Amino acid sequence: MRKIKKAVIREDLVELTGSMEEAVILGQLIYWIDRMRDANLYKIEERERIDNDSAYKGSFKHGWIYKKADELADEVMLGVSANTIRKYLSKIVEKGYVKRQNNPRYKWDKTLQYRVNLVKVILDLSNLGYPINDYKLLLRIEENDASSKQTVSPNEEKDESKFNDCAAISETTTETTPKINSETSSSNEWIEDEIDNYDTNQFELISNTYLSLSKNKQLSPNDQKAIKAVVGENWETHRVIGWIKDCFNNFKSKHKLDNIRSFRYVANFIFDQAYKNEQEVLENEQASGYIAQDEYFQRFGSSIIQDAGEINEGDR
Repeated sequence: MRKIKKAVIREDLVELTGSMEEAVILGQLIYWIDRMRDANLYKIEERERIDNDSAYKGSFKHGWIYKKADELADEVMLGVSANTIRKYLSKIVEKGYVKRQNNPRYKWDKTLQYRVNLVKVILDLSNLGYPINDYKLLLRIEENDASSKQTVSPNEEKDESKFNDCAAISETTTETTPKINSETSSSNEWIEDEIDNYDTNQFELISNTYLSLSKNKQLSPNDQKAIKAVVGENWETHRVIGWIKDCFNNFKSKHKLDNIRSFRYVANFIFDQAYKNEQEVLENEQASGYIAQDEYFQRFGSSIIQDAGEINEGDR
């Protein structure tokens, strides 16, 4: 079933930014806070900033949202181009409500990352006389979230905070880890939901994607080995999932019984795509004169062809 897109115009954010368009974009970035894989670690950072005021010296390590301008344009439905979205984002960044950075791991990745400065949003809205309860609730931490099982600063346990119980009593939720078989992975909608939530278990997500697209009911030992080889390359999950789908979409069966029977075939396709991507980056560098001195290429660039060769191309 198709998902209904929603974009909200909030009076407080319009007043805060001075622009309806910027308010919608900022609201959309705020919407993504609870859907980040490191949401609780981000919340801990923001709460430490609240407790320490301007004395906070920590780095803004968590809470970065990987979002292309054209994707954001589609989400907010303002009817403007990706370039216009970038201009609005730049204005929000200039006002201090969002931080922006390039991908710190992969210099060749030109997609910018954004991090909401929720503390500034809350403080400025409070100064404008607007209620801030909705934003305070965003700083509540789910107790059983894996990212929340970190050491919390003693300052966060103070009875009185700058926002009066900004870190309210944590809610308790239950979550069941799905088994890797065709019964739990047959729904493409489930896969898309997991991608939206930035699932940190790449092995499980790749496995479920593969099983949902293939006719296999479970992974073989060779499948698991090939998946681990892919996971070991540290490629971004959304890219790997896209390559898996491309592999199945591009596969042309010779007869009705012909199909992809092993993930090793898919892994070979993935390594091929990664190699092609590297070549495109190198060609761009040669054309522009910009050389990406990146850990990714130092570690993996020279081994892609070798690793791909170890996977039997004809094994389907």
